Amino acid sequence: MEFPNLATDPAAQREYELLKVLAEHYFGSMLITDSKGRFLYVNDGCCKLLGIDRETLLNLSIYDTLHDYCHATSASSIKTLETKKECLSNHTLQDSGKQVLALSRPHFGPDGELEYVPTYSWDERELYTLLEKFDQERDNIRSVIRFMQGTDKTPDMLIAESQSMRSLLEYAGHIAAVDSTVIIYGESGSGKEMFAKYIHAKSGRADQVFIPINCASLPPSLLEAEMFGYEKGTFTGGMKDGKIGLFEFADKGTVFLDEIGEMPLELQAKLLRIIENGEIKRLGSNQIIKSDVRIIAATNRNLAEMVREKTFRADLYYRLNVLVVNVPPLRERTEDIRPLAEHFLKAFNKKYGYTKRLGPDTIQVMEQYDWPGNVRELRNTVERMIVESKNTLIELQSFRKVDTVVVERPAPPAVDPSLPYQQAMDEYQRQYITAVVDECGGDLRRAAARMELHLSTLYRKMEKLGLPLHKEESPET
Repeated sequence: MEFPNLATDPAAQREYELLKVLAEHYFGSMLITDSKGRFLYVNDGCCKLLGIDRETLLNLSIYDTLHDYCHATSASSIKTLETKKECLSNHTLQDSGKQVLALSRPHFGPDGELEYVPTYSWDERELYTLLEKFDQERDNIRSVIRFMQGTDKTPDMLIAESQSMRSLLEYAGHIAAVDSTVIIYGESGSGKEMFAKYIHAKSGRADQVFIPINCASLPPSLLEAEMFGYEKGTFTGGMKDGKIGLFEFADKGTVFLDEIGEMPLELQAKLLRIIENGEIKRLGSNQIIKSDVRIIAATNRNLAEMVREKTFRADLYYRLNVLVVNVPPLRERTEDIRPLAEHFLKAFNKKYGYTKRLGPDTIQVMEQYDWPGNVRELRNTVERMIVESKNTLIELQSFRKVDTVVVERPAPPAVDPSLPYQQAMDEYQRQYITAVVDECGGDLRRAAARMELHLSTLYRKMEKLGLPLHKEESPET
């Protein structure tokens, strides 16, 4: 190996000085031996760890230190010298009693022969101290996330004037005290995530993180990587050093799996393993990681029907279906419409600097409307009325103006009552899907959105019912 002349090459001199600084400030011990085990370089950390000064060490070999100086029980560098392979070892320095973790790697010359053996070592007590600092930093990050999520305010954000909602909140507060898995059923926009946050905020995990994961928002490969993480080099274009998964990050906290019915079958098996054993494996790794998380799932699908259709695992269904929360749609709890509307009105007035209020006729009509989009639609409607209304008093025409843009649902198709149940249900679905797809001009993506189904679910149903696929496109997963 040829080295530049440092006396005549300023750039090389600068690089040499920087490498010296880097080595001396390295956390732990760093040394290099030649192929005979003779010390060529040691940093201050190495001298401190072995209790031998640099001048002495540079006149010795690793074999000398092992037998005549610090009397170590073994040395990873010797194993690498003998095997010409990387070696990770744990040994004791008998003179000081220190437990040392050491990693040695072979470096081969142009001729393919072993040339150098660099070794990195750490005093285990100091290493654990550093790891504790990392854990503290992770806790600090979690604290910031909890602050941003504002989970401690969640109980105040749930409006419950109706008896059904009061009873449901009482039940949610009761089941929050245990760690059993919860499944929340409810129509789209009914507030399932708010209930999940409420349960978390009332639980013994309230001081830990709440991580929401939308199972329908990502393709299966990306969803798996987000949930479980991956090791370095697993993906082309992935993060250079790998990535921690959300289940691993949420240790001691709560994971909310929204739209669980859209989770691919291959991921359902991995989720089952977490529920049963609390075990995670990052993609590209065989190492098992333990994670203590509480799982709350939610869906607007009929999971029991999906089990019968073999699109959802039966074993996972029964593990999720331990504690069940059924969130009623807004049309079934009309007592909550006025307080919810006033809550959103106050929030948007503050956001936009207005002092607007809802007229009594407007509230009355809002209470008579069936709100197919539930609380989410109510919130969006209040915001639109506040922005569009030119007067302080939001009158009825403002709501009617918004009401006209609400998509009307197709009338229920007629089905022969003499048919057997399953045949009648298939015929109902066939007529309903055909009607919606026709209204959307054959655009299956729009039809799926109209029916509040995932596109891949609509494809599966159409194939099962023998309906033609109107658009030549692949379903999203």
